[in-house]
Amino acid sequence: MLAVLLTGCWRDKDFAVEPAQEAPALEATRSSGTTFRLSALRGKVVILSFGYTACPDVCPTTLSRLNNLQRRLGMLSQDLEVVFITVDPERDTERRLNDYVNVFNRRFTALRLEDEALTKLLTAYRVTATRRYPDSERYSNHAFTGEMPYTVDHTGGYFVIDRGGTLRLRIPYDTPLERLQESVEGLLQEEL
Repeated sequence: MLAVLLTGCWRDKDFAVEPAQEAPALEATRSSGTTFRLSALRGKVVILSFGYTACPDVCPTTLSRLNNLQRRLGMLSQDLEVVFITVDPERDTERRLNDYVNVFNRRFTALRLEDEALTKLLTAYRVTATRRYPDSERYSNHAFTGEMPYTVDHTGGYFVIDRGGTLRLRIPYDTPLERLQESVEGLLQEEL
């Protein structure tokens, strides 16, 4: 039993933010008109994830895994908040973003920040987001839709904030669900 506990503690060192630091501030207006403040979630464990609604693979997989995580956590999930922040505010209207996130889980919070606030937040969390345009000859029909297709290469993964508002873990996107659950459960079981 001790070996299992020690293994769990050791493994979280792989994901630890060193040194642990207060989570960068986050404030945004929701589509309902209410203000979201990360600081208001003190007392809960928060998972931040960055992505966008037109993401072909990483984002839907991430949100699906976070939904599965909440189900696996059972009653513990009452103290877990998931926040999905778009890196493509130009295309992701608040409605589109909320509709997208609600497909995965209605308890998740979807946020859209304006360019300057988003850039500041991405920098604070060391997240990259770069637009990639395809070969324009292959997509000559974009003139009919009025929208040039592009993808956004962005940092994937999970930023986990403890109950005290400290950014504790940065978990890679491809981490197995069992491992993600183990790490999040550890923080959920800590006292404030």
